[in-house]
Amino acid sequence: MKQEEKHSRSDIMKAIRRTIASAHKNKDDHVYLFFFLNMIAAGVLPVIATFIPRTIIDDLTNGLEIGLLLRHVGVLVGISLILGVVAAVANLFVNGEFIDIRMQEFDRVSVKYEHIDYWHLEDPSFRDRLEVGTMALQSNNIGFESIFHRFMRIFPFVLSIVLYSVLIGLFKPIIFVACVIGAFITFFINKAIANYALKKRDELSNKRRHKQYFYQTASDFSFGKDIRVYDLNQKISSDYKQAIYSYISVVKNISNRRFSLGLLELIMLVIQDGLAYFFIIQGYYQNSITLGDVSLYVGLVIALSTTLRLLSSELAELVKDAGYTADYYHFIDDETLYGKRGNREAIVADHPFAIEFSHLTFNYPRSEMNIFSDFSLKIKAGEKVAIVGINGAGKSTLIKLLTGLFTPSKGKIFIDGIDSEEFKEDEYQKMFAPVYQEVNIYAGTVIENITGPNPSEKNRAWAIECLKRVGLEKKIESLPLKYDTPLLKIVDDGGVELSGGQSQKLAIARGLYKDANIVILDEPTSALDALAEASIYQSFDDLVKNKTAIYISHRLSSTKFCDRIILLGPEGIIEDGSHDQLMAKKGEYYQMFKTQGKYYQMKQKEELAHE
Repeated sequence: MKQEEKHSRSDIMKAIRRTIASAHKNKDDHVYLFFFLNMIAAGVLPVIATFIPRTIIDDLTNGLEIGLLLRHVGVLVGISLILGVVAAVANLFVNGEFIDIRMQEFDRVSVKYEHIDYWHLEDPSFRDRLEVGTMALQSNNIGFESIFHRFMRIFPFVLSIVLYSVLIGLFKPIIFVACVIGAFITFFINKAIANYALKKRDELSNKRRHKQYFYQTASDFSFGKDIRVYDLNQKISSDYKQAIYSYISVVKNISNRRFSLGLLELIMLVIQDGLAYFFIIQGYYQNSITLGDVSLYVGLVIALSTTLRLLSSELAELVKDAGYTADYYHFIDDETLYGKRGNREAIVADHPFAIEFSHLTFNYPRSEMNIFSDFSLKIKAGEKVAIVGINGAGKSTLIKLLTGLFTPSKGKIFIDGIDSEEFKEDEYQKMFAPVYQEVNIYAGTVIENITGPNPSEKNRAWAIECLKRVGLEKKIESLPLKYDTPLLKIVDDGGVELSGGQSQKLAIARGLYKDANIVILDEPTSALDALAEASIYQSFDDLVKNKTAIYISHRLSSTKFCDRIILLGPEGIIEDGSHDQLMAKKGEYYQMFKTQGKYYQMKQKEELAHE
């Protein structure tokens, strides 16, 4: 179903039933008891309130003693107080339960988000769909949780309307008919407004995502230096304002539609109430009702009219909430977001694995240009292979294919002779220790950034050893709490911000710590100088002697120690051999190596001249 299309009635009803049933699924069956208690208490309470003015007026006109009058009123007030307390307690208890049920759905989204095919995360159209699909969970007044809150109001409204209708019907059924007609008109008006809002949800989500991006960019500390040095504040402010105006424009369209349709509702209300008051006044002058009855029926008409409009509004909003929630269920149930998965466990072995790319063809989704066409490459078990080439040659894409983040359009990838698609996703990931160029530091301690929370003493000791091997020992020992020092200031004001090079070393330590069968370094040392990079690679070479290792780097001098170097180009493998073999060949690798060598020599001379 396209997002732009209106939800079918079955979609709406299914979303409502499934949401209400989720309380049972989460073992919160007592929610249904509170629904019932609130319906009785909140439904009867306003009906009782309409009898208080009638009781006072009739008792006064009949000349009853003040004590008896107060007793009559006291009974009604006492009943109202009890009902009010029951309704308030019911609402108090279930509000927390509703939030908890919604949080359970967030857990489902997190699990799905973790396991869907990675390429979706790089697809802007998927991010728009994710925004729409999860909008139902974003707050307690729209979508999933709002359905529960609306039923807490709808059930009492229904009971109140039944009681109002019985009482008014005993006097003048035509008044009840007029109120019902008005309620139907109000319902269809509110439904039209809700449908228009649903129709605009994709556009609204897209504009909200753009607005949020510029807000995050403007407030993200990591952009601070670029914004100041390159005077980007005006550009970002301008883009942010434009995104806000675009978002407001959509919101304004929805509000204008609501206002124009609301005028029709107002006209119907005037006609309906005028008709009701005519019959009530007529009844009084014909001596068919008392003055107290006038007060009662006026109150009942106002209450019925108001409650019918509130009910119709709630039902229309319920349809809108169910529409958002239906989007959520379509998203959470979509199995096409998962690629083909096998059932094989990870290969638990100390020996290195062989890797084979067999006749691989790959193009990014929504793109017809192939990154690889009939690409084949074999890497022997225990071999240290460097993959080099110009930007755009597909080096990082090849690694994403190998680690299962992308799926080949055609062809196969074999690990130790086993088709990669035979493995479970999480089991397959266990066999790789990739270190990427993009480094993500988490708001935890130094040691937690390597091991995760609550490491054992053995794991802690191994993590410290890995940090020492990448050359971070001196830096960490200088920190206030050493290995237990928190990183980043976003959570802890005392957090430490590592430099770019130190962050990359930390990421490399993670790769060492995992101790997987296949080690991959995807340009993780771009923030290090050439000597530091060479030292890291040499350290890694010592640590992965019994593993298959793949290195990606623009600096060709850092890959000299590899057994084999693969030079990639747009057409595939250009050259393949050891460093000495490729230098002797004097082909493209030779030219690239010499060019880089001259560049580093010039840079070194410049640095010496400035000293």
